[in-house]
Amino acid sequence: MSSRMATWSGYAIITLIPITFAASYFIPYGLISIPICLMIIFHQVILRGIFKGPNYRSEAFSDPEWEVISLNNNGFEVYGFVNWQPNDADMVVFVHGWQSSSEKYTERMRIFMDKKIHTLAIDMRGHGMAADTFEWTAGKVISDIKALLESLDNSRINKIHFYGHSLGGFVCIGMHHHRHQGWWKERYGTLMLESPMVAYSPIMEEMAPSIPLMLPLLKKWAVRGFNRIHPEVRGLQWSDIDVPDWGLPDCPTLLLQAANDRRLGRFHYDLLLEQDINLESHLIESLPHSGNRTNSDRDKLISDWIDNKIL
Repeated sequence: MSSRMATWSGYAIITLIPITFAASYFIPYGLISIPICLMIIFHQVILRGIFKGPNYRSEAFSDPEWEVISLNNNGFEVYGFVNWQPNDADMVVFVHGWQSSSEKYTERMRIFMDKKIHTLAIDMRGHGMAADTFEWTAGKVISDIKALLESLDNSRINKIHFYGHSLGGFVCIGMHHHRHQGWWKERYGTLMLESPMVAYSPIMEEMAPSIPLMLPLLKKWAVRGFNRIHPEVRGLQWSDIDVPDWGLPDCPTLLLQAANDRRLGRFHYDLLLEQDINLESHLIESLPHSGNRTNSDRDKLISDWIDNKIL
């Protein structure tokens, strides 16, 4: 198994089964290998669930006004979509949510484009145009975004802003951690969050609602897996997957929250409000968690934010 993988390959698991039966038959007391084999398979099934990519893939973004950028990030093909304005300007980077894609951002990106702001969107691994990845993590997406930003001609960019929806908000917040550096960090403008996820632990805890005794073990396996996949992080703890340890915005931040968020509820919104940050928050009654390509209330707040904080 690779030093940067938390789980075994399908071939390794399949190979384990005949070896186990052979050991149980030919080796004295070899029958003990059967429960050990079953425990290993159970462990692998749980880990596969923790690091599993999306089941559903939204439509890939395709618009002639945005140029497709592709690059190789440590063997993975990363796709971004950029619209450059004729003159130097600020740029907004869009990061979509789980089982969504950059295509879902088209109307929101046009709000910024119409105000002469560069726009860049990325398809997360396993979403839109991007290929599937073995063992999906938000850390891999952050790595892809950083690689994409480093490929840009940043002489054309004044300040850079980020817009994250749902899981995309979690990714954007994570980029504020000191471990993530680049030219973009020195020119950071504002952060815009729409119904964001700001903690991963509640999502993990949903995996063991009927087996509460499994939760401590699940946490241990998850943290060990994260550290195997991302050894560069060095000693990730359970608390590191939630705000504030995951990351915390140190810039003006706009929070656009669906008042009746049927996917994430108010937990993440309330957690962000507890933090000592420069935050302008809005609970929007007309806004659902997703399926919101256009929303007059939200879009007016975005336009006002651009006029007051970006331009």
